[in-house]
Amino acid sequence: MKSQQTSSQLFDFKNLDKTSIFTIAIIFIILYLWHLGLYPLINPDEGRYAEIPREMLANKNFITPYLNGVEYFEKPILQYWITAFFMYIFGENEFAVRLFPALCALGGIYLTGYLATKMFNRQTGFLASIIIGSSFLYLIIGSLNILDMAISFFITLSMVSYYQFSTTLKSKYLYIFYASMAFGTLTKGLIAIVLTIAIIFCYCLLTKNLKLLLKSISLIGILIFLVICVPWFYLVCKDNPDFFYFFFIHEHFLRYLTKVHDRYQPFYFFIPCIILGIFPWTGFFISSLLSKSPKRTWYKFITNPHRHKYIYLCLWFSIIFVFYSMSDSKLVPYIVPCLMPMAILISRHLNHISYQTKIALFINAFISLLIIVALIVIAIKSDFISLEEFIFSGSFIILVLFISNLIIFISWYKYKNFSQIIAIYAISAILFSFSLQPIITQVAQHRTGKEIAQVVNTLKTKDTLIISYKDYLQDLPFYTKSRIAIYDYLGELEFGSKHDSGQGWFFNKEEFLSTWQQNPHAILVVPQKYKQECLAELNDENAVIYFETNKYLIITHN
Repeated sequence: MKSQQTSSQLFDFKNLDKTSIFTIAIIFIILYLWHLGLYPLINPDEGRYAEIPREMLANKNFITPYLNGVEYFEKPILQYWITAFFMYIFGENEFAVRLFPALCALGGIYLTGYLATKMFNRQTGFLASIIIGSSFLYLIIGSLNILDMAISFFITLSMVSYYQFSTTLKSKYLYIFYASMAFGTLTKGLIAIVLTIAIIFCYCLLTKNLKLLLKSISLIGILIFLVICVPWFYLVCKDNPDFFYFFFIHEHFLRYLTKVHDRYQPFYFFIPCIILGIFPWTGFFISSLLSKSPKRTWYKFITNPHRHKYIYLCLWFSIIFVFYSMSDSKLVPYIVPCLMPMAILISRHLNHISYQTKIALFINAFISLLIIVALIVIAIKSDFISLEEFIFSGSFIILVLFISNLIIFISWYKYKNFSQIIAIYAISAILFSFSLQPIITQVAQHRTGKEIAQVVNTLKTKDTLIISYKDYLQDLPFYTKSRIAIYDYLGELEFGSKHDSGQGWFFNKEEFLSTWQQNPHAILVVPQKYKQECLAELNDENAVIYFETNKYLIITHN
């Protein structure tokens, strides 16, 4: 009967031509690149990861990372190198700073589509690319200068190359696997090794293919890994004897096993991150879990001829998800590498979903409503964006979500054409992605020090000393091209402050007051919450508030 037909009979991309693929590619290139220089750096992460490569270029030191003039060993070097290169080419600006993560995001879109095509068919790959590229969290992380998109790209490259090796046994794919693990290690440390090895070990174990595991051990591959990784680690340890303990012990084992970074969240923290992260495709993922037909559900793979592929994708998702869920240090971007296998699983599910499966449409409509409500609540209660700014900049998001859901429901009940529904979802997902830009810009305006830095730059001379009062505004050194002295604050600069490079730049009360009184060119940057305390502490009639915002003020000598 016609009502019993599946979308796999209707949703047919076998006749995809190069024009369609090229069009989608151009749309995503525009989506991920056009806005990179339109909004200021978002603190704290973007300011930090912009300043380190800026200092690298200024100091001509490409071995030891420095942040505000002191050693910073929390992360490896690769993204700093590449960002410094883009700064050298395009200038020290927001576009250059964000270009590498955006390119990694585009690379991840391609790899996701490539793997889905190799595993299943071209239509699954095409749709998987659209799903991952238009997913809420993926787009956000791909628009920011943080390390998580780069490590996600290298983990994805590892998984794609290893799958190709497992099916072809061609050595070139195994060498790419080792190289991508090495680059991942230079991006964010040992997790690039731990996660990928854990996935392939469990995969070989569950598929009873230990021979594949033995074939994966390659002396040439190990040599490739060592040639890429060892030189920098050797040189940085040689120049900095305390690097090894801080980076490998403190930043890996203690960070994972303890609350040393004060980022503890409950075990279920990443569940809502996943639900919102894959939006607007969440409903199809959840509906696949709730499907009653084992022939039409990706997780019912025991008798499925593609079961090894599903095992591979499920392990990829679940091992990363469980690994980070068990950690005592959790941040939303950590979960991004889970989105790639999810996109493929959702895409595959859409090729086998039945006409009776309406739950996805209602789930997505419900989540759309939740997102609108959540944004309004955030606008009311947080300092990320005001309610007035949300009404102005978020109106397009609300319009896209409302109209797309309305059209989808009308199309479903009137035409029962599932391929049409998916096409509408793809278009609305891309429009939703574009509509996020005004919100990102408004959030950036609330989370940046660029305005303060621009005022400081108008006052600054060669004798100026900029002092930050009980705070460290991460992008202030980047925008002022100056090192910042800090009073009564250490934060993540604590490790570097204990080195010779930190001497004379971290003040106690006596040093702070003495420096202020003796240096008429000093400029003081103060958070609003410390305004009265600072003025009382200075007790100086010549101290004047030169400039003030709702978050910071600048105090100078009269």
